[in-house]
Amino acid sequence: MKFILTRTEDFAIHSKKWIVGYGLLFWFVSRIIAMLLVMGCVAVYNTFGINPETLTRFAGNPENVRSLGSMTYVLLTVSIVAPILEECIFRLGLSFKRWQVALAVVSIPAYILWQHLSSLTIVSALPYLVSIIAVFFLIYGLTSDSYWNELRKTCYTSTIWVSTIAFGLIHLIAFSYYSFYLVPYMLCVISVPFFGGCAMTYYRINLGFWWGVGMHIFNNLPAIILLISL
Repeated sequence: MKFILTRTEDFAIHSKKWIVGYGLLFWFVSRIIAMLLVMGCVAVYNTFGINPETLTRFAGNPENVRSLGSMTYVLLTVSIVAPILEECIFRLGLSFKRWQVALAVVSIPAYILWQHLSSLTIVSALPYLVSIIAVFFLIYGLTSDSYWNELRKTCYTSTIWVSTIAFGLIHLIAFSYYSFYLVPYMLCVISVPFFGGCAMTYYRINLGFWWGVGMHIFNNLPAIILLISL
């Protein structure tokens, strides 16, 4: 049975409803597996008198996310800004279209700009804005559609895997404390965004970019609900 990241042509053999259903089924099953991994990992640590959940907090926890700013800012980030910009960064370029690759790259400084929004002034934001415009036109002007089409022929599958793994690993920055003996716990925790990213990638390559954004919002829905209820 093929892993979801290798199912790159389901759009050619299955209906849209089938693809949506398969993506949701994978999301639910993988979420259960990931949570069991985390629970089992914590249980092993506890047998040695270690509680990894208190040693290093994960910012993906809604209770910790609230410390990042106002409720309006946090909710806007989790429900809209992060899904759109993270999908741009990690999956928009999977089309290997020149303008989409350029937009994917400049989404990185755009996201950094958003994360520091409360402390920025027009003057301090200017370098970010200049870099966004400059990098976009550099990539768009110095490469061609044929270049990206040729690259797609040899790098498509590997790019899918690398972008999805990177999406999972980037969540390591959300921990408050790092230690070598906490690595197994951290990897178990980020299996949640990794598997979620697999579903987002599946939708993106088989249904389109905005389907990936929709799955990303759905993936964040439990956190959104918890944030509202806290």
